[in-house]
This record gives sequence, C-alpha cells and structure tokens, in this order.
Amino acid sequence: MNGEPGEDVVLASDARDDLVPELIADDRLTRRPLRAVSGKAMTAEQRAAAERSRTAAAVRRAAARGPRPPVVAKTAEQLALEAKSESTVRAYQSDLRQFARWLAGFKDDEVHDPADIADVRTAPRTPKEVADFLAAKAASEVAPGVRRYAPSTIARYLAAINWEHERRHFDPPGKHPRVRDTMRGIRRDDPPPIRRAAPLTLKLLQRTLRAIDLTNFERGAINTRDYALILFGFVGAFRESELVATDVSDYRLVPDEGVRIRMRRSKTQQDGDGPPKVIRFGSNPLTCGPCAFVRLYRLQVAQRHHGESGMFVALKDAATDVHICDEGLPPHEERLDPAAPFFPSVSKWGLFRETRLTPTAVGKVVQSRIRKTGLDAAGFSGHSMRAGFITEARNAGATDDEIMNQTGHNSAATLRIYDREYTPLVRNASTRIKL
Repeated sequence: MNGEPGEDVVLASDARDDLVPELIADDRLTRRPLRAVSGKAMTAEQRAAAERSRTAAAVRRAAARGPRPPVVAKTAEQLALEAKSESTVRAYQSDLRQFARWLAGFKDDEVHDPADIADVRTAPRTPKEVADFLAAKAASEVAPGVRRYAPSTIARYLAAINWEHERRHFDPPGKHPRVRDTMRGIRRDDPPPIRRAAPLTLKLLQRTLRAIDLTNFERGAINTRDYALILFGFVGAFRESELVATDVSDYRLVPDEGVRIRMRRSKTQQDGDGPPKVIRFGSNPLTCGPCAFVRLYRLQVAQRHHGESGMFVALKDAATDVHICDEGLPPHEERLDPAAPFFPSVSKWGLFRETRLTPTAVGKVVQSRIRKTGLDAAGFSGHSMRAGFITEARNAGATDDEIMNQTGHNSAATLRIYDREYTPLVRNASTRIKL
C-alpha cells in the first residue's frame, strides 16, 4: 500500500511497519482516523503513540455505548424460572397472586385492581403468616358446609410459596412444623371425595376413532389432528402439557419400532433430558400410531406446499382400513419446519395455523370426540387418555416398571392410586377365592 501524503488510512493490528502515523491525536470532533505517511521507518516511540491513540479511541467508543447490560444476572433469573416447566411456573404465579391478595386484605369474592397487589411482597414471609393463609383458604366456603378450595388446591398454594422462597434463597416455610401441622390438619378435616378422570379404555378409544371422518374436506385438518392427538395421548400415556409441547423435530419414524418422540420436559423430568416415548406399530390400522403420524404429517405438508388442493388430494385417500406407515414421510424438500408444533391449532376455515394447541384444549377435544360417539362425556378429560393406558396395561398384566417406562412416573406408589380407582381386582386376593 503506497499511500500519498494526506491519504486517510485506518491503522489495524496488521498494519505494515513501513507506515508512520503523523503524531497528531484524532480529530475530537469528527473522530477521523490517524493519517499515515509511507516510506519512513516507524520508531518505538511512534508505535507507542499510535497504540495509545487507538486505545483512547476504543475507550471513547465503549463509553458512548454505555455500560453493558447485566447479561449474567438476567440469564440466571431466566434459568431459575426455567427450572420448572412453563405450565408449572404459570400455575405457581397464579397461586402467588392469591397469596398476595390475602396479604393485602382482600377476601376471596372481592374484586380489585391488579395494581392493588403489584407491590405486595410474597417472600420472605413468616411461617405464621403462611399457616394463617392456608387456614383461611381451608375455612373459605361458597355455601354453608361447601368448601371453596380442595386440600389439593391449598397444598398447591403452599408449593408455590415454597418455590418462591427457594428461588429467592430463603428457607421454604413449608418445612416449618407449624405450617406442616396446619396442612396436615386441613387434609384430615372432612376431606372431600377426590374426583378422578374417567379412563379412556381401549374399546372406547376404538369407538371414538371410528367416529372421526378423516375424508371430510371441510373438517379434514381438525379431524386428522384430533385422531392423532387422542391416539398418541393414549398409547404414549401423555400428560396434556407434554403432548402439545412437542415440535416436529421431536418425532422420528424408526423402522421396526414405530414413532420415537423426544421428551423436552415433563412434570417429573424438568431438565429436558428424559427418556423418549415410543408409539409402536399397531397390528390394527385403526389404532396404529405411526399411521396416524404419517397421515397428520402428510396433511400438514400438503397444506404448506400445495394449498387446499393438495389437502383435498391427501384427504381422498385417508382411509383407516389399511396401513400407510410403511410408506414413510414426504421427500426432504417437502418437510415441515422442525421448530413448528406438531399439534397445531386449526382456524375456523379448517386450515392448520402456526400456533400451538393448548393443554386446556386437549381436554375439550377428548370430551367433544366422546360426545360424538353418542356417549355422555361427563367425567372425561385430557387425563382420561393416560388413565386409560394405565388401566389397559394393568389389565393386560404389565408390571410397574413396564408401565412407568411409558408413563414417566417416578414412583410405583402413584400407580397404586390408579389400581384402586380403575382396576380394583388387579392383585386383589378376592380373585383367588373360588366363588
């Protein structure tokens, strides 16, 4: 580089040694770079002056940008919230608002402005305050003798308060004897009957799936999605929140196995590193999970790449009397966005949307589909699919470990609840008596 005298040259760390900067500071008004003159040797003093000038300019630029944002602190706060699943955090935050209402002096049926509790501190709080709050909730009634809150709801309030204290590095009040005894007394004081979801058994599942018309063009998208949703919810023993949280990239069709689903996060696996669930190939096309997977995937691809005409062609051949799982997925150039939800919402025009189906909507889907079979949907919810799987697996002689491998339960004691409620004759001594 042979610059003429007066030519502007930006001095970088790899600038040639034969360039000698004029020993003048930057123009403080225009921040113009140093000038250089070629053909002269650079002395050590001149190099040091140039380095000092560049350093001063860098300091001025950094000062103009202002202080760096507290990236580490913000990230730590976000990670603390992400230690629990998104749905759990939402529930806890809602429960903490109830605690804040009580601390502010509002009664359960009082209406107030959200700003009235915005500055109420929910942690730290004394064990006495927490115990009094729990007792107040237990005493609240919607009518004489009718509790407003079930013990399980009050226990969730306590869990939220403990969580809030722990994440702010305070001792959780729930460990204090006073709070423990209060909660124990609430549970023992005339406990209400526990209402559990009615199980979606295999026969009812088959009846429900047969009532879904997959060839109806106007309702093809929602029917195909609901079909796969209910079948996957049953075979995979999913919780509603787990099922709708899955993305396209979480699904993989594995030969001789079925559909392998990566579990990002669940109630018992908060770190996103849980074992995958497998929807195995079924002998009956009606209840073959991989067939439902391929069918829903293809229909979403048809809409994305070919519009309504493509969906019409795909729905014409959407029969459930033959297997289609061995045909595989569309070619790579016609694949779905890996980050898209696999179970999307559907617009009123009958088209797939980019938004994710909500956990609450899953229960509504189950009830709606059961009603379409002509049966009463009372007692059924999104949990019915999971309860139905456990019931059928237990009746088929599955062990605790076999069931827990699919459901993701951490304790076999939880399965005993399902046994008592849905399969009371399993491992029951009365079956050994000849009557």
